[in-house]
Amino acid sequence: MDEKVIKQFEDRINKIEAILGYNFKDKSNILSAITHRSFVAEYPEKIKDYEVLEFLGDAVLSLIVSEILIKQFPNAREGELSQLRSSIISEAYLSRLGRKISLTEIALVSKGELMQKGTERESLLCDVFEAIFGAIYVDCGYNISKPRAIFKKLFYKDLINDIKTGNIPRDYKSLLQIYTQKHFGIAPKYKLISEEGPEHSKIFTIECKISDKLTTSGKGKSKKEAETEAAKKAYIQLHKTSNTET
Repeated sequence: MDEKVIKQFEDRINKIEAILGYNFKDKSNILSAITHRSFVAEYPEKIKDYEVLEFLGDAVLSLIVSEILIKQFPNAREGELSQLRSSIISEAYLSRLGRKISLTEIALVSKGELMQKGTERESLLCDVFEAIFGAIYVDCGYNISKPRAIFKKLFYKDLINDIKTGNIPRDYKSLLQIYTQKHFGIAPKYKLISEEGPEHSKIFTIECKISDKLTTSGKGKSKKEAETEAAKKAYIQLHKTSNTET
């Protein structure tokens, strides 16, 4: 890539390098990683978008997260680890990490995308986040050590805390049903407790009951949201009890 092109985006490159704590040997790697295809279409010079690096970064992050989970939860079964990894490398969670490193300000998109707040979209932020780790991997000669170290430095503590507090996007109703069927041979039952507020802005309260073992409740703007919140509380509580007993 032309040095003049890289020079034009020096501020963005410097910013992301400072956040990552890594200086790219080949600046075109990081420039491509933050460039959406819409920007390429309107930019007069030849420039690459992030799509190939995103493809690579997805695999890099999957390996890094897998290693973290296996080391942090050595007694977990394959199914539990797989579900957890899927939640972590989801659009919803990776876009959250992307916001933490200012990707909404750093990503290069077209004027049209910018007007439509394209840099706020979970899908775009997730793609750029993955592409950045793909770019680091390529820049290091396809060595996993540096991207692993950077991910751990920036996100490890928050990631483990999010897992323990349930602050990651997961299908808690399905997870709870799998858990209760496996350990108790029963399925959770949900019951509407109350509806409050005007018709266009109701708040629902749902009870989740697991026989005589545990009862939780959740609130939400829809019955589904309230059920999910109640299931989340029950799932986390059951895991805390299980870990205490072991």
